[in-house]
Amino acid sequence: MAELQDIERVSSRKSQNDFVDVTVADSGEYAEYQALCDHFQGAALKRLHRKTDWRVLPPLFVIYMMTYVDRTNVGNAKLFGAQTDLKMDGTDWNIGLSLLFVTYALVGPFTNIFVKKYSARRVLPLVFFGCGATIIGAGCSANRAQWFILRLLLGVFEAAVYPGCVYFMTTWYSAEVITSRCSYFYLGATCSGAVSGLLAYGIGQLDGHWGFRGWRWIYVLEGFISCILAFITIFWLQSDPQKPHKWLTEQEQRFIVLRNKYSYGKDKSGSNSEFTLKAYTAAFASPHVWVLGFAWFCYAAAIYGYSFTLPTIINNMGFTAVKAQELSTPPYFAAFFTVLILGIYSDRLKSRALTIIVLSFISFVGLVICYATAGHKHLVALTYVGCMIAAIGFYPLTPMFTAWFSVQVAGPTKRAAALSCSNFFTQIGGIVGSNIYLAKQAPRYQAGFGTSFGLVLVGDIVIIAAYWWWIGRVNAKRAAMSEDEIRAKYSPEQLQEMGDKSPFFVYQR
Repeated sequence: MAELQDIERVSSRKSQNDFVDVTVADSGEYAEYQALCDHFQGAALKRLHRKTDWRVLPPLFVIYMMTYVDRTNVGNAKLFGAQTDLKMDGTDWNIGLSLLFVTYALVGPFTNIFVKKYSARRVLPLVFFGCGATIIGAGCSANRAQWFILRLLLGVFEAAVYPGCVYFMTTWYSAEVITSRCSYFYLGATCSGAVSGLLAYGIGQLDGHWGFRGWRWIYVLEGFISCILAFITIFWLQSDPQKPHKWLTEQEQRFIVLRNKYSYGKDKSGSNSEFTLKAYTAAFASPHVWVLGFAWFCYAAAIYGYSFTLPTIINNMGFTAVKAQELSTPPYFAAFFTVLILGIYSDRLKSRALTIIVLSFISFVGLVICYATAGHKHLVALTYVGCMIAAIGFYPLTPMFTAWFSVQVAGPTKRAAALSCSNFFTQIGGIVGSNIYLAKQAPRYQAGFGTSFGLVLVGDIVIIAAYWWWIGRVNAKRAAMSEDEIRAKYSPEQLQEMGDKSPFFVYQR
């Protein structure tokens, strides 16, 4: 109870209407921000959020959904003969899956440098088009070498998509609502699973037409759709909040710009928006990035292994390849509604660690059911239920982790770097996940399920619980310091430079 009271005292010190640095008050800018905060409350703030939602989120949703389809349709391609046509054995296939994540992980930590420097409106449509063009090339691959090269290239383009989209959202939304917006945005990933399965089911009917196998039709047509949509997003995607927007009033735009600047309270922790290498590299030394990154790695390995293998798991139940594509869709629909519901209520729950632990436990239970019943023909329905439960637990975790990453570091540049770092951990998890479900172990996949069990249990339940306890202690220690004590020890410039290391900063749990 005492610790909770300490944390509440820190939170109250960071109120928007709290005391202000003299230098800030003299400028009049912070006073302007306070006046705007008084105006944008209740219904006025909800109206602004709705306007922003309808213009910022839809193009990001489409970009992420289609690039996720481009990435994960490899499981569908396998069922329609890609591995056989390219003369690859099971090891070759797993290597091909891994190569995308190699370039994704290596390029990922640096992608937001370009997004921040050249704006999301320029970078995101370009990499989106690159993904579509690469997928078309993959559909025309004639051998293993070409397939490997294009998988590497796809990783380069896709590396910029997720962190770039999320960073762009953080410039439009405050920490209080970013979790729900990440959830709405991530609906693109859950939709992609359903869309990919349905497209593969429909396009797969073209198998053999004009002498082309079904997997080539899947890749070429999906890639063509991505290229068309990439051209549309050039005009659809919004520019940065600082640029003029006809759909925003001058007052609304000013509020969003000042909110970004003073989002961490009176000491403006890390509020400098100018890009500096020092601020960017500071994220790589943050223990919060590494702890959350390890947890995300564990989760990513498990979910990528699951998503890549789901069509094959269903196929091993005794269904045909076409039927397996159709049956791979319902788990994603179930995940879609889970992500949607959590998106609505996540900002009200204010309990990130507990949410992640509960969702991880649900996914763990689903995987256990899959493993225990796989290969038993009379338990096919139960295996399918396990697939559904695993999807319900897995897919809401990404927006939860994303939002947590974005609020645990202060400053636009450091936040951009942290989100790029998260991409690195995710893709390393993808490398592991694409190599743990071994074809020779079908249908039980002892290595795949066993590795997933351990990673989810340790990384996403035990580690997250320990992290929750640790940041609680840090918050309590900061709460014990009085304002006078802090002011005597640090200058306003030092406090601003410290970012999330500032005694005024409160880590979210």
